[in-house]
Amino acid sequence: MAESAGRKILIVDTDAAAAALLSAFLETNGYKVQTVSEHAQAMSAVQNWKPDLVILNILIQAFNPLDFIAEIKKNPFTETQKIIIFSQTPKADIVTGPSPKVCGYLTKPVDFELLKAALRKAALPPDKQPLVMIADDDAEFSDLLKMFLEANNYRARVVNNPLEVMERLRSEKPDALLLDIMMPRKDGFAIMEEMQESAATSAIPIIVLSALRLDNYQERGVLTGLPEIFAREIPGGLLLKLIEEQVAVEARPLPGEAPKTVRPRVLLADDQTELVLLLKEMVEAAGFEVYTANDGVEAMKVVFETRPDIIVLDYDMPRKDGLEVARDLKENPLFAHIPIMIVTAFGDKRAKLTGLSMGIDDYLIKPVDTDELIARIRMILKRNKQVLDTNPLSRLPGNPSIQARVEREIQRNSPFAVLYLDLNNFKAYNDIYGFEAGDRVLKATANLLVNLTIQNENSEDFIGHIGGDDFIVITQYSRAEELAKRIVAAYDEIAPSFYNKADRERGHIVSTDRLGNIKKFPFLSIAIGVVQNHTRVLNSFAQVSNIGTELKRGAKAAQKSHYIIDRRKD
Repeated sequence: MAESAGRKILIVDTDAAAAALLSAFLETNGYKVQTVSEHAQAMSAVQNWKPDLVILNILIQAFNPLDFIAEIKKNPFTETQKIIIFSQTPKADIVTGPSPKVCGYLTKPVDFELLKAALRKAALPPDKQPLVMIADDDAEFSDLLKMFLEANNYRARVVNNPLEVMERLRSEKPDALLLDIMMPRKDGFAIMEEMQESAATSAIPIIVLSALRLDNYQERGVLTGLPEIFAREIPGGLLLKLIEEQVAVEARPLPGEAPKTVRPRVLLADDQTELVLLLKEMVEAAGFEVYTANDGVEAMKVVFETRPDIIVLDYDMPRKDGLEVARDLKENPLFAHIPIMIVTAFGDKRAKLTGLSMGIDDYLIKPVDTDELIARIRMILKRNKQVLDTNPLSRLPGNPSIQARVEREIQRNSPFAVLYLDLNNFKAYNDIYGFEAGDRVLKATANLLVNLTIQNENSEDFIGHIGGDDFIVITQYSRAEELAKRIVAAYDEIAPSFYNKADRERGHIVSTDRLGNIKKFPFLSIAIGVVQNHTRVLNSFAQVSNIGTELKRGAKAAQKSHYIIDRRKD
């Protein structure tokens, strides 16, 4: 009780009765509680009341809870807000009860072999080309399912708007429905209930596909990445334990992580000593490592010594003003990437334009509001990291993160494997179908890798996009070969769906190779080289990369998707 005294909890739920019971339970245990049911109210409470924890019902229909989470995380003033997912509903019995109304329940990311088995269980032999409807608001995931179904001789229809599902079921009469539980405005539970009330739809087999784990607790839900409980009944002790863990003053590290995380480094440069010390204290309290300088010359020296992640410079400093320091840094290739903020008491338009033309990231006018300064620092660091380190097409981590992860695995010296993946015949496909179609292939490939690799919320596997049609997966050595088998099998299944009907019937396309020779090209396939440290010692990222490139080149010689594992001992 003492630990909870004064802690503030915001409940976001449209079920007034359930929210009232939860509120009374928490207040009995010493928490201060507010309950809201609308999006605007919830955002206002997060920003102004500043709760220690938000408890969100993921099945809210009044607004999209995933958009609400994303809005919190994108706002630099609220991005550190702690959130847990708590959904208590008797509707779970529709799926998990003694007489469930569905013939299959698969959790995302979907295992395609299990999906095949569920379709067979629903008595849908592919040789009769049954019609399968996909009801899911995730357009990219729906496209991936559609490609899989069509590659396996099913006809597929996609409905991304949950409000249109019932009408489409009645008009198209599919042989089965693949249904996502959690959709905005009308969830899968409501659709299932409505289907049972109509003679035209009650007999349609339903296979539920969802990231929600029913009657389960997840430390990191697949759907949200947040602690998640979804069940009919929740023991009060379990919920209280989870809440107490989340609102604890010091967050405990995850298994395998160092107790102390690396904090972003900030340089504050200002000749007003009292001001810079005050700002240093506030910024450090917000989780940053802070260095200071009292003039421009000292700022340059600190930059060279500490390599900060972001620099905040006063415009008017002795020996070298803020713009002079910024100019010197932007002209130095070692430091040109570091984002810079200029703090000034002047409304000098010319100085601002000069700074912006040099690549200054932001301006802040004195007197400085520390909350705004911290929020802007977080925003700029996040934006800078995304620009430098995320592939804009696949949204997967890029080369800096890939190298860092490989080097981390080498240092840990646990058995691991690195899968280097490359598409075969991608240039020929691009030449015939165009770059837009090629981009769709790359996005589908990225989605397929994510769905096959990240199998549950506790997965520690890593997926990166090296560039072009080259990807990388880092996983445990013990599961590397099985994962490679699943990837090559799944890719060969969906590859024909990238082509038009005429090309599918021919089984190839005609294009020119890199030397200009006209030739036939088989369908797209994937080549995988697997590097591992089980039989040989790996010492560097460069060594891993060289071995992976060599193995991948060997795998590309096969006519279909293929993998090669490096089993050499030296």
